[in-house]
Amino acid sequence: MEPVKSSAPSANSGATPPPRPEYLLAGSIGAELSGPLLEMEHIVQQLLTTGKLSRPQVNALMSSLSTARRIAAQSQLLDHLAHNPIRQSHEHVALDARLRQALADNAGMLQSRAVDLVHRLQAVEVILDPSLLETVLHAALSWMARPGYRLSISLEMQSMPEHALLIFKARPTVSDSNPELPHASAPYRLSWWLLVEAAGLAQIPIQHTESAQSLGLTLEFRRTVKHLEKANPIDLSGGADSWASSHSKLPTGQRLLLLTADTGLVDIMVPLCRSSHLILDHVSSPEQARTRCEIERPHLLIFDHRLNGVGLESVRRELLAADPQIPMLEVTDDQHSLSMASWVDDAIERVNRDQLTSKLPSLLARLLSKSS
Repeated sequence: MEPVKSSAPSANSGATPPPRPEYLLAGSIGAELSGPLLEMEHIVQQLLTTGKLSRPQVNALMSSLSTARRIAAQSQLLDHLAHNPIRQSHEHVALDARLRQALADNAGMLQSRAVDLVHRLQAVEVILDPSLLETVLHAALSWMARPGYRLSISLEMQSMPEHALLIFKARPTVSDSNPELPHASAPYRLSWWLLVEAAGLAQIPIQHTESAQSLGLTLEFRRTVKHLEKANPIDLSGGADSWASSHSKLPTGQRLLLLTADTGLVDIMVPLCRSSHLILDHVSSPEQARTRCEIERPHLLIFDHRLNGVGLESVRRELLAADPQIPMLEVTDDQHSLSMASWVDDAIERVNRDQLTSKLPSLLARLLSKSS
């Protein structure tokens, strides 16, 4: 029997073999973990020496822990994508809404890296697996959001062919007042590996440029829905409040924030907004609403009366402080509730849940016409 030949290079061969991909990946994980681990070790040493931590030290510790958790999650996800067959679903997905959700989910990361964020997003639908798209968006944000950079994001349609383009551009800010993070120079290669793997599975071509002064990333969505689907047929006959009389009055491109934990209410709102080219963001708690409003202020706030409380009142006051004319609509269970705004109720209009299908189009047309 012939001896099994080793695949390892001979010490005397003289030739340097190319690095294996798994070794490069392991090196990337180690390089990214070294920064936050070093910072955490430094903070623990100070705690052992002084017996206390300052607020900036606590913030730095939490930031390092968050970075380490992100690296661990990305590593596990990359391993799962590389070694497990993915059964993709092909669903119509609102790409702009998914991107806004990704921005909200990564708000803490963007803030800790002192990223100056600006974005311009068109309403676009694509046909993709939602979970795979989420992975692509999160990885792209993680790779492009370099500490102290100005990050601009645009979602637009190219004419020939009619594909959606998601374009990221990042440049260092002129200001030198950005906080110096202990691991600010990390190249975020793990995020790049994850982005390449997920985008390849989703068949999303990517192009990127990188220099000392700028970063660029373009994602091309070839399975773009060129014409948005019409809403599911529902009976909206009701005279002056009918769909036919109100649909044409709705201003397009306006953004609505729906605050509810009721999936039934979401199911009513989604087809209406989709067919009217209104942008609908959905959150299920006042805390999520506050985060979303910090990213982009809505033109109209719609909220479930069952979520009334201190948290919701705080969100309302912050929105009114920024824009005293912003309209608000409360969805109630009161059978006789269809009230007009007044000085007494802080410009809140109310509609009964059972009247949504018949009254909502005309209400939105009137409220949004005031804010436009």
